[in-house]
Amino acid sequence: MRLQPRTRRTLAAALLACAIFNGARGQIRGGDGTPQRESQPAHKQGPQKQGVREQGAQKRADADAARKAREVREAVAALREVADDARSFDDLYESARLQSEAADALWPYDEQAARAVLRRAWDTANAPGAEDKVHGFGTSEDSKEDARNTLTSARRLIIKAAIKHDPRLSDTFMRDFERGLSEDESSSPEQGEQPAAQAGEQTKDSSASDSSASGRGRRDLSSSDWQRIVIAGQLSDEGEFKSAAELVAPLVAEGPSSQFLSFILALRRGDAHDADALYLRLLEQTRADAGADANDVLILSTPVVSPDLYVVVNADGSAAFTPRYRRSGGEPSAAQPFPPELRAAFYSTAASVLLRPRAPRGVGQPGDDSAALYFAIGRLLPFFEREAPQLAPALHARMVALASEMDAARRDALAAKMDLSSLTPRNYSDPLAYWTDAVSGARDAAGRDSMRLRVLFVAVDKRLWDRARGVADEMEDMEERRAARLTIAIFQVLDIARAYTDDDDADDFVRAADFVRAADVPPEVRAAGLAQAAELAARRGKRERADDLLAEAAGYAAQADRGQQRAAALALVTLSASRADAGRVWESLPSLVRAANEVDELQWGALNFRFALGPKRFEFGVPTPALSLPDVFAAAARLDAVRALAEARTLKDEVLRAYSTLAAARAALEKSSRARAAVAR
Repeated sequence: MRLQPRTRRTLAAALLACAIFNGARGQIRGGDGTPQRESQPAHKQGPQKQGVREQGAQKRADADAARKAREVREAVAALREVADDARSFDDLYESARLQSEAADALWPYDEQAARAVLRRAWDTANAPGAEDKVHGFGTSEDSKEDARNTLTSARRLIIKAAIKHDPRLSDTFMRDFERGLSEDESSSPEQGEQPAAQAGEQTKDSSASDSSASGRGRRDLSSSDWQRIVIAGQLSDEGEFKSAAELVAPLVAEGPSSQFLSFILALRRGDAHDADALYLRLLEQTRADAGADANDVLILSTPVVSPDLYVVVNADGSAAFTPRYRRSGGEPSAAQPFPPELRAAFYSTAASVLLRPRAPRGVGQPGDDSAALYFAIGRLLPFFEREAPQLAPALHARMVALASEMDAARRDALAAKMDLSSLTPRNYSDPLAYWTDAVSGARDAAGRDSMRLRVLFVAVDKRLWDRARGVADEMEDMEERRAARLTIAIFQVLDIARAYTDDDDADDFVRAADFVRAADVPPEVRAAGLAQAAELAARRGKRERADDLLAEAAGYAAQADRGQQRAAALALVTLSASRADAGRVWESLPSLVRAANEVDELQWGALNFRFALGPKRFEFGVPTPALSLPDVFAAAARLDAVRALAEARTLKDEVLRAYSTLAAARAALEKSSRARAAVAR
């Protein structure tokens, strides 16, 4: 049927009205007349949006878990790679060290592979001709002895790694090690690791001679005993306190020695319980030992009477004093005192030994212990009177009896030393006094300026900036004066973060950056100072300002001389960027790799600025200790392990590449382990 025009118009109008009506159902108008979508019922809209949010959160969690899993896989693969690459290194020491450290980190993730790495490293380090494959440390002028010492260090590192994870494997290694030491007693501790008493660095009074001490107070440890102490010290440094204590426990049977007691006192800083248990066992052993003597008591008295000084009596009746050995970077002098029960046990043991019946001997004859007993009792008697008064009368009576057996000169010489508890001068309240006195004693201007430089370095080390500037102004040679002022500026700029750490001003980073810009220092030092200011800005939440300061620092680092100076500057900038959690770290890290690859020899990856200033070219390096390149990669890996590992692999030097890769891998796994522990809690 054909529609008429009017009919068509009527039908079109009806359809249009219907369309408008249906569109209006999907809209409502607000109070201002603006069209709005008609809201869905709450019971329909809420669950839908909540489900979307939950799905988004789950996707993010899954992505984060996948990223973390990938980092762990990459790190574990990198550890296997390091262990495998290290097998081909020319220097057997570096090979053994890298394999043992890689195995230590790998053990929780692939125990079988880690054990195989350690066994392989041990076999190589003990193979015939191994001494010919190590580059000596230079601890001895005898190249063969130097090689033996270095190889001994390599073996210790492998044993240390085994002790932390597999007691049976470490026992096997330790038996082989001690057997080799007994066959070759010429193997000696490395220079710089031995305590003063072991090295013969002793201080005697005016009546002392080279005679050995009576009894065991000055005895040397056997090679195997000493190696146990060195390995235990390394374990303690890594927080493996219980393993360290268990390793040295057999030394209790040998009786007191200054080396063993030094280890116990150092261990107390991290694990007082196990350290005190060792000391108590040592007391019990001494009390039960019929051969224990006054020197044993004097050694054991060290933590009670003079924590920083050992004293024994020589066979000729003279007293000998030795500062307590502290390992490099070891514990400070102040330590928590022994608990009352341990002190009481010491006094009981000391009295038991000092009051024992003596075999009759003529004065001065071999075995005469009059001088040692007299000195030991006189040194300890004031402490007995304060803390164990019930034992003091018997000791006083014994001392009077001993005095009657000795001539007056010897008694007086020993009595004059009884209360000595430190070799450090007590009268210097001014830390610079000793050196300033030396300046006035110099004969000419050159000598005075030379001594003033020593005063200056002591002052800047203690951050006595005004005193340092005063010393610089006194320099008589103008060029030396200019060099001294530059030295102070360098140290101040590199200390800028510490100087402003406790500042409550929110703009502390601004003032720190202004100070650095105004300082007359080389560009590499300015770069390091601005990088520290960036860290301050990041702590204040000023991310953009931190990024700007890091960019400025990188620009100055690029102006530094090629080689050590530029590499050190970029390392410090990269480390600051990592601490500031700044994305710029991924710009500075590749620059650092390029700079490191340009350095002919970057020994052990140590980076600091080296300066030779003034007419006499006095040399110094800052910062101290030097920054470790592997530590920079470890810091970057805590932000993104995959990227850090990729950059580490581009280092040209194979040893440096291995250490940097190892550091990044370990940092990644430690971060993952901490995250799992936090979730478990």
